[in-house]
Amino acid sequence: MTLDAILRATALASLVGLAALPACGSSDAPAAAPYAPPAASSVVEEGPVRIRREIALVAGVAPPPNPTTGASTPAEQNVVRVVRYRVDADPPRPVRAVVVMMPGFLAGAGSFDGLARAIVRRSTPAEAFEAWAIDRRSNMLEDTHGLDVAEVNKSGKAAYDYYIEGQPVEGKTFAGFVTGPQAPWASEWGLETTVKDLRNVLALVPAAERKKRVVLLGHSLGASVVEAYAAWDFGAPGYEDVAALVLADGVAQREGAAPDTVSRERYENGDPNAAPIPAPGVVKDIRAGNTFVSIPLLGVQALAVAEATAIDARYRPLAIDTDVPGRDRLLSLALGLGSLPKLTNRAAFGLAFDEGSAPLTFAAARCGAARGGPLGEYDAAFGGKLSHPTDPAATYEWTDGPDVGEPTRIDDLASAWFSGPEVNFTEWYFPQRLPADLAVASTLNVPDDDWRATAYGLRAKHGARIDAPIFAAAFRLVGTTAAFDALKKLVAPIGADRVHAGAPRTDPAAFSAKAYPELAHIDGLTGADGPGSAATAFYDDLVAFARGSTPPGDVAIPSLPPR
Repeated sequence: MTLDAILRATALASLVGLAALPACGSSDAPAAAPYAPPAASSVVEEGPVRIRREIALVAGVAPPPNPTTGASTPAEQNVVRVVRYRVDADPPRPVRAVVVMMPGFLAGAGSFDGLARAIVRRSTPAEAFEAWAIDRRSNMLEDTHGLDVAEVNKSGKAAYDYYIEGQPVEGKTFAGFVTGPQAPWASEWGLETTVKDLRNVLALVPAAERKKRVVLLGHSLGASVVEAYAAWDFGAPGYEDVAALVLADGVAQREGAAPDTVSRERYENGDPNAAPIPAPGVVKDIRAGNTFVSIPLLGVQALAVAEATAIDARYRPLAIDTDVPGRDRLLSLALGLGSLPKLTNRAAFGLAFDEGSAPLTFAAARCGAARGGPLGEYDAAFGGKLSHPTDPAATYEWTDGPDVGEPTRIDDLASAWFSGPEVNFTEWYFPQRLPADLAVASTLNVPDDDWRATAYGLRAKHGARIDAPIFAAAFRLVGTTAAFDALKKLVAPIGADRVHAGAPRTDPAAFSAKAYPELAHIDGLTGADGPGSAATAFYDDLVAFARGSTPPGDVAIPSLPPR
């Protein structure tokens, strides 16, 4: 995701509520078994490579207090979550490379479930690979109890009861969604906090091996975070912590721009003329309580309902729910309809998130097609052409992605939204501060005496010295490999102590930029892995790049701290 797209998406975040609300649990769900919380460590895939997923907590840094309110982050919130995917073995197998993955806008660790498995699946008896998906600290604010119960029950009803109806579920009643004024310290959860938290995660890899074994990947907005990490001055440059960088359908496109292109006034006080809604300012708005990206209509509950929808799409795919309060109105708005025909749960979820009908490209995958009635093209509210059902008397079902030549299986996409205790696809409380910081630090050349560094600690200064190999993948959102040209022009040749030492950036081993035009923005994370899948080509290229950017050998990484 380009930085301009990130800023537009932040301004347009209200639309997520429309794209994420098609259905939730219904009153006719089957009776649930007695509840037991999901396990933090479990085998999630059988096969030639048996894959274990472990969920761990890692201590983060202590950000400065909010200078407007004086509020400091409570110690228990200075933590990030790591979802580790590895070959199932005790002790863990040593690995050739560990791919550490930073999620994008409004995204959590669960968004990487398919990609993480694909990476580990490419392990062999001779060498193993791991994937670590990161939940930023803001994910720790989420009360996922209702969704964890719904996952175990295989019905979204418990989540709907818990978050929307306020009913007690398995002995607990929801205390409400967190608001900015309730977490004023989160105003300081910006880029500095994020990259320092990330550094604590990388420190789990032995210091002598990090530069040989860590492949740092970012998707969408996460790609800009990864760039900033590599350019950051931690006392030592961030690029010294990694063997290679991967940008997956994301890039800032401001790398190397002159410092005077950055406006301190807009950063601090916002832009009241920004369209479609004003841009928040760090001092004026964010520190005063406009802390998180807001979702009008239902607010953050839209994301919880979307996860309940995913559970029903996965486990009750053919059920038709017609009595969920607010559902029809919101889905009608999302699809540009006055009223809805009957939809199966799978069709409702598919229409909300398939590229052909989803109003937001940054949340879209190519995951199939509706069937059972005609579809018509219409002018989407935010530009372009989308499709929607046109027969109010029909009952619409869903044909899976691979069955119509598209990359993602809808069951895989749905599972990524909710699978795992406390883990989900989204980030309910996305801090406004992070995109604000990225907007001014993504030049990667911040001087020591610049206001960005002296007043706000944004020390992304070493962009021109980054000497690690880079793999840049353009899916349909970034669109073209030309988007990576500014970064390619800025960075240095491969360093003397690395694989491919001295290689210029014209060498594909030093800077490989590839387009995957069949992949929508999310398909590179969720696409089916098998013959004929467009996603498989990306997975193969990624692991080949990781192998080619790391020297022979491996590193043993012990079990991570339990959650």
